[in-house]
Amino acid sequence: MSDRTGPDARGPALLASRAIVTLRHLVVVGWIAGAVAMALTLPGLGSSGQQLDLPLPDDAAPLAAEQRSAEIFGAPLISRTQVVVSRPGGLSAAEQAALGRFALDVSQRRVAGLGEIAAAVPLTSAGGVAPGAREGGPASILTYLAFADAPSISRQAELGRAYIEAAPIPRGASAGLTGSSAARQDQIDTINDWLPLVVGITLALMVLVVAVVFRSIVAPLVVLAAIAVAYVVDVHAIGAVADATGIVASRDIEPVVSALLIGIVTDYAIFYLFAVRSRLREHRAPQAAIGASAQMMAIVLTAGLTTALGTATLLIGDVDFFRAFAPALALTALVGVVVSVTLLPALLAILGRGAFWPRRTFPSGASAAARTERAPVATRLLTTRAVAALVVALLAGGLLVAASPLRDLELGLGLTSGRASDSRAVDAGFVAGVTAPTELLVEGPGATDAAVLARLGQELRTRPGVADIIGPSDPVPRLAPAAFVAPEASASRFVVVLDSQPTEHDAIQSLDGIEDAMPGMLAAAGAPGARASLAGDTAIASASVDAMRTELIRVGVAALIVNFVLLALFLRALVAPLYLLAANALTVAATLGITTWLFQDVLDQGQLVYYVPFATSVLLLALASDYTIYLVGGIWRAARRVGLVGGIRTAMPAASRSISVAGLVLAGSFGLLAMVPIEALRQFAFVMALGVALDAFVVRPLLVPALITLVGRRGFWPSAPAPAPAAEPRATGEGAPGTVAPGGPP
Repeated sequence: MSDRTGPDARGPALLASRAIVTLRHLVVVGWIAGAVAMALTLPGLGSSGQQLDLPLPDDAAPLAAEQRSAEIFGAPLISRTQVVVSRPGGLSAAEQAALGRFALDVSQRRVAGLGEIAAAVPLTSAGGVAPGAREGGPASILTYLAFADAPSISRQAELGRAYIEAAPIPRGASAGLTGSSAARQDQIDTINDWLPLVVGITLALMVLVVAVVFRSIVAPLVVLAAIAVAYVVDVHAIGAVADATGIVASRDIEPVVSALLIGIVTDYAIFYLFAVRSRLREHRAPQAAIGASAQMMAIVLTAGLTTALGTATLLIGDVDFFRAFAPALALTALVGVVVSVTLLPALLAILGRGAFWPRRTFPSGASAAARTERAPVATRLLTTRAVAALVVALLAGGLLVAASPLRDLELGLGLTSGRASDSRAVDAGFVAGVTAPTELLVEGPGATDAAVLARLGQELRTRPGVADIIGPSDPVPRLAPAAFVAPEASASRFVVVLDSQPTEHDAIQSLDGIEDAMPGMLAAAGAPGARASLAGDTAIASASVDAMRTELIRVGVAALIVNFVLLALFLRALVAPLYLLAANALTVAATLGITTWLFQDVLDQGQLVYYVPFATSVLLLALASDYTIYLVGGIWRAARRVGLVGGIRTAMPAASRSISVAGLVLAGSFGLLAMVPIEALRQFAFVMALGVALDAFVVRPLLVPALITLVGRRGFWPSAPAPAPAAEPRATGEGAPGTVAPGGPP
């Protein structure tokens, strides 16, 4: 069978490679001009000002309850932005009164520039009397802000800051924003502040690794040039697609997009650099670039398509949150692929040996083969069935044990990280749940009966996790009964203040307990025919977590199917993709299990952020298939000529080295996201870095060849199997480090 990846290959890959190299100067100029034009004319990430919604279907029960309550009572009881004013020694009665009068002026539209604030409701912690206030602490003021016309999160933050600037803040007191909207805005601001530094350090890591591996100053600059062009094109392509389709392109996703793009472009660049370098002793620069491009094109196109389609499976979700992630990640993969297969060979054809300066010598196929007459001992051992069986048993068993903590996985929204917004209310003498109370809407027979409501209120106060409630029979509601009881609609409502962070796991668990017990509480209160519904951030968090679990199963199955189909087409086999995907899925499960154990048990965070298991599972499955295509494709192609054992021993050394270097950079790209002081990104960074490292340094070099050895020639079915081994295979030029074509159509 002819080698379709060398300089003399025939076929579409060779024709395309010759065209790219022939037009290399035009290709480089065209990419640069295109990137500049896109930067000047197209929107970028976050240009629309939109932000990601939580993962909820439009008909989610908490949203319906919130809307129903607003329709019945004319206004919701929920505020997601608050202003906290505090001082270590406390506020005097006169200072509290002044802040109260200012809130009244704002509510009555008497303060210029604050007309978008529909109401400002102050709450004092003095004496621990107010709901959610702690006893014995210094007096502070927490003011709930309600807005007209539902402004964006960023606009709520702007209005909150304007409120603080206009308010009579006492000398020596601090004032800040709190609440879920403020926390989300803080996270976005934190990302914007940290992202340039993180990207800079990530690029520095890439430069260092590439420079050391290739002993070159210029090679890292080639990779940097490809990344720069790809990044500009990518962020503006995402912005343009979002502008045309209405899909949200929020700055929230930029850290993930940046890490993914830098990682995959660097991966592919490393593969190209190895392939070109191996040819430069025997070929001139253009011919070396053509041969490398012909060898790598099928690999990169298939791998990139796998990543793009794998991430695109997020589109099958029922909620906008995933539809925002999917196009961005899929476009990132596609842009990385197109830049890699065109710009990289063009640059390397122009630079030639200069791309590896100051290095003067280059390994050739013949000389390298002479130095590797025998495959490394570890590789040779993996091709014996007894050792392969032991390796599979040990690694598969270890991965299963590592995955076991997933049984205890708990999820929350992760809004209580970033800057200080989440702790301001607690520091000011209030319980954490006061920043986002839950609204309980009761409708139906008995819903307006005073005795029923009093008994229900007493029942609610005894529930675990409840710090306090405000019900229709309490003193403040009796001053404004229409805000809590609607006789004409046979409805009433309560405010429930929980004692823990309202969007995180502990609060979700407390509210789930209340929801489960509610039918019994209504019956005990004397209103068995009434129905209750919950609204507010904790109810939304609970529904989001439930939606995430459902989506994870659906999208996970879709991602596995997509990866299986592409692997089957590439390898022309149906058996091998099954055990290769099983290895990938086991690696993902082990990674998430270790993460669950570390963050929930060791670091005592109590939860993972709701989207971390979901997004990382899809990404890790797709990226694992990248390395599978690169490694197993080479083994498959060599095995059809020299047998399966010979194929493993021939292809493994060169492919493993390339994967190790690429995996190091990719793991580092994701791992550096942990610099951003946000719980979600730190968990995401850990999962991705650990998953890539496990795949590149354990699964790909050990478990995968052991599985191939165990399954043997049956893995090729229904294609023709590899020839049975005859004599001990001798290394050839194809098996030399840097020269093997670890991929391409089998």
